[in-house]
Parts: sequence; C-alpha cells; structure tokens
Amino acid sequence: MNETTNQTIRWGKQDWILLIVNAVIFGIVFFVFNHQLPDVVGSHYNVKGEQDGTMAKSSMWLLYAGVGIVLPVFLSVVRNVDPRRQNYARFSEYYTLMRWTISLFIHGVFVLMMLQNLDYDLPFVNIVFGGLGIMWMIIGNRMGQLRSNFFMGIRTPWTITDENNWRSTHRLGGRLWFIAGILMLLGACLLSAKWLIAVLIVSMILSVVIPYLYSYLLYAGSKKKS
Repeated sequence: MNETTNQTIRWGKQDWILLIVNAVIFGIVFFVFNHQLPDVVGSHYNVKGEQDGTMAKSSMWLLYAGVGIVLPVFLSVVRNVDPRRQNYARFSEYYTLMRWTISLFIHGVFVLMMLQNLDYDLPFVNIVFGGLGIMWMIIGNRMGQLRSNFFMGIRTPWTITDENNWRSTHRLGGRLWFIAGILMLLGACLLSAKWLIAVLIVSMILSVVIPYLYSYLLYAGSKKKS
C-alpha cells in the first residue's frame, strides 16, 4: 500500500471534528426538545405537508442519532473498503464539504420535524425542499472535482470503467445538479407544496437521467472511434 493510500484511509482531524460537532448538535437538540415532545410523534409527511405516519419518541431519537451521527461516520470510514480508495486524496476537500453539507441538512430536517410536532405553523415541505435545493447546489458546484470511486458520484457502467467518461460526465452532472438545485430553491420560495412534485421530477431528470444518458453516449461514441 503506497503513502497516498495510507493518507487517504487514515481517520483524521476533520473526521473527529465532524463526529464531535454532529454529536454536540444532537445533544443540544435532545436537551431542548425531548421534554416538550409527546410520546408519539409524527414521523412522515406527504407532499402537502400533512402528517401521515407516526413513531414512538424514543424510536425517533434513535433514528436521528443513527442518521445524524452514525451516517456521517459511515461516510468517513467507507472509503477504507473502496477498491479505488487512493483516489479519495484527490478530492478530499470536496469529500469533507459533502459530508458537512449532508450532516447539516439532516439536522435541519429533524429540527423542523420536531417543530412540526410542537404545532409551529411552518411551511414544512417548502423549507425542506429549499434546503434540499441548497444542498444540491453545493454538491453540484464542485462535482467536477470528484474522481473515480465505487461509493459516490454518477456511477454508471461506463463512468466506472473509463476515467475520461467519469470526468466528462461529472463535469456535466455538476452543472445540471447546480441548475436543479436552483430550480428546487426557487420552487420552494414561489410555489405551494402540491406543485413541488413537478419541480422534483424535473430536477431528477436533470440530475440523474441526463447524466446517465450522456455517459452512455460518450461510451457509444468512443466505441465507434475504436
């Protein structure tokens, strides 16, 4: 194993900071809200923001701890088992940014869910959708820096097997994710919740379908030349 790989898989300062900050945020949220919440809380909401699912408060806290603390830790260690883990050193700043962005979004969603359970009159769906749009923009803005791996990015049969296909697809994908994020943020600000499903469909076409097709077209074009 070379020196670059050793540096890539080592648990470092940034990983500890992320873990500690997530744990502290969880602790603060628990201290503030636990005694106020009922024993059974709303846990799922439809596209109109109406509650259509519940769970025990204790289960909600376990879910929050799992998603808010354990998931970011998982993202920190999963690179250890990636066959292309040496590539992570080439986009370490982006990887850190992505983990922080996802973590803060998760905390925001759970805090909003608690406020909803405490009968605060908030446009729950619009706020979450707007936050999702901001996250999409942040992740998409630097997606072109992402290098080939098996756990992140636009992983098609053709990007995984061709470095040039990976780079070109992620450059386009990053722009499309950023545009999709803008659409989601604008939709959250301007539209009622019932119309956001249409914005989500358009955003998913931009973020998933077009990059996938583009990756295939690059592959098909390279096959014709060979």
